Amino acid sequence: MHHCLTGIIMQLAHSNGIDPDRISFVKVLKHTRRSVVRQLADTPPKIRRFLTVLAAKVRRKLDSGTRRLREADRFLKRPNSLYSYRPKDKPKAPPRHVPARTITLQATIVQ
Repeated sequence: MHHCLTGIIMQLAHSNGIDPDRISFVKVLKHTRRSVVRQLADTPPKIRRFLTVLAAKVRRKLDSGTRRLREADRFLKRPNSLYSYRPKDKPKAPPRHVPARTITLQATIVQ
């Protein structure tokens, strides 16, 4: 299904002289799903009509403006963690015991 919808997107982009990235795959998928359920296109003339209607719907949704440049760099990988890493086979470190402290307040602070 993905291959078929991508083919439809490529044909629409080629026939309209636009960048295929400007056509939303999700919008084409939604229009296709709605139309297929409604029409149950099972014969070649119905399929041709369906593709014509789909192309018209997607063409109406196109934003034919120029693409804006990215404002921020694209990050493909998450940066390495700043926290330490403990492999599974290494045992946990024993908990650290902190001695209790006694705090005494002076009488002038209490009042």
